[in-house]
Amino acid sequence: MIQRFKSLFHGDIHFKELIKGSITSFGVKLLGTGLGFLATIVTTRYYGADALGVASLIFVILNFANIIGKAGLETAGLRFVSEYNTQNKPEKVKEVYIKSVFIILCVSIPVGAILYLIAPYLANNVYHKPYLESFIRSQGFLVAPLALSYLNWECLRALKKVGWYMFYNSVSLYLFITLIMLGICYYYVPAHVPLELRNSITVNVQNISIFLTFLFSTIAWLSSSNFFKVKTEFTIQYKVLLNVAIPMLLAGSIFFIQNWMATLVLGKYGTDKDVGIFNAVTKVASISSIFLYAINSISAPKFTELFSKNDTNGLQKFVTKSTMMIFFTSLPVLFVFCLCPGYVLSYFGGEFRLGAAALVIMTIGQFLSMMSGSVGYLLVMTGFQRVYQNIITFTSVINLILCFVLIPPYGILGAAIANAVTVALWNFIAVAAIKKKLNILTVYFPGINYLRR
Repeated sequence: MIQRFKSLFHGDIHFKELIKGSITSFGVKLLGTGLGFLATIVTTRYYGADALGVASLIFVILNFANIIGKAGLETAGLRFVSEYNTQNKPEKVKEVYIKSVFIILCVSIPVGAILYLIAPYLANNVYHKPYLESFIRSQGFLVAPLALSYLNWECLRALKKVGWYMFYNSVSLYLFITLIMLGICYYYVPAHVPLELRNSITVNVQNISIFLTFLFSTIAWLSSSNFFKVKTEFTIQYKVLLNVAIPMLLAGSIFFIQNWMATLVLGKYGTDKDVGIFNAVTKVASISSIFLYAINSISAPKFTELFSKNDTNGLQKFVTKSTMMIFFTSLPVLFVFCLCPGYVLSYFGGEFRLGAAALVIMTIGQFLSMMSGSVGYLLVMTGFQRVYQNIITFTSVINLILCFVLIPPYGILGAAIANAVTVALWNFIAVAAIKKKLNILTVYFPGINYLRR
């Protein structure tokens, strides 16, 4: 067995690069997850589950607007910057970024204005919570900065600046929230803060942190790409970018709805407390995905590199090994969550134990996702973004039906079931599609899938 695992590294430069980069990604992602938990604990302990619920709902609304605002350009940027960086064409890298920024601004600014204008309708007629109006209005000013932040960190990933990518994608927001929250707690005793101000504090801290992430990620990109030292002649047509971006805009919009539909429906039929507990459950369940995200940070550009070389055997080998890594690194975490969910959730407060059953269900869904590997990125980075879009569309319809059927009678538990079923369905369909289109098997399970060399 030991010799077999040693053979994984022998003579495989791609796998060595995956291991090296994944260790860096995992460390940064682990830091981000820890800070995310710390930010959540500080918020719930000092301001309550209701405040966390309001901030979570507002963040979902902003992210929905952001999906449209970034117009799929962050994925197009990842693909083309990775390709041109491999070809050592920095002038093309700069051109892709500039044109992506222009399109994003043209889309995100009107989207932000629309969100600002419809805030009263959303607060009063959709959620029946008038106090949300000012919070939703504030998000209109953050659509463009958040969209550009996504472009910045995806382009950093394309340059293989994995540490910076993981920092801005997973750490910076929670770091700023934690530091600002602790600063407020130091100068003002939270127990003395009026109830009506607690929601305002949590949302405004979140807003400031989003803007700071945009500001620093922009500086990191300009520095890493030698932006001001490179000249470009602007020869890439906008339609080349849009041919990749538009399918990803549609898929991204649908995928976001699929991921957050449970929260949106729970916000309508449940209480702020329900949303807060479900948000905590989602954060805990996503811990098992740390390893998937860490490996994806390296594997996504590598998929493009191997596919562009028509190295099908190398791609299959790389995919199988990466999925095996995801499976074995995630397994211990999944066991812990299934065996003692109430204990894990109790760190947020006693009331969060109500989400124990939901955590077990969502953990099972995450386990099935870990078995499947990096199916989404593999489809997109090999040119099958429209197949990806179709899969997401179908499973999102299923998710929508499940949410409206299960959440009104079962609340948090219904939201967890809808989420887990959708995650499993979308991953299994994607596995089948990849096998058909690329003749590559991504799924891994000991005793079923023998590692191909």
